[in-house]
Amino acid sequence: MMSVREGYIRNGGKEVKLFTSTLKALQCNNRIVMAQRKHLDDFLRGRIIGQLECGHIQLEVSEELGITQSVISRLWQ
Repeated sequence: MMSVREGYIRNGGKEVKLFTSTLKALQCNNRIVMAQRKHLDDFLRGRIIGQLECGHIQLEVSEELGITQSVISRLWQ
């Protein structure tokens, strides 16, 4: 797997330059995590809680849904 230059993302095999505002994004575990918070909708909250109640660990749920583990943890508390 080829690395992506700083200020670029890979989109369908091509490197695409990020807009200046998007450069504030942080890369975390191969995910782009925007500096701005986004709220979880009720359906996604239900999926998270359902998986946790079925015995899945927070890290599994995080990786499957592409949400950071800290968000899963805050929701579960």
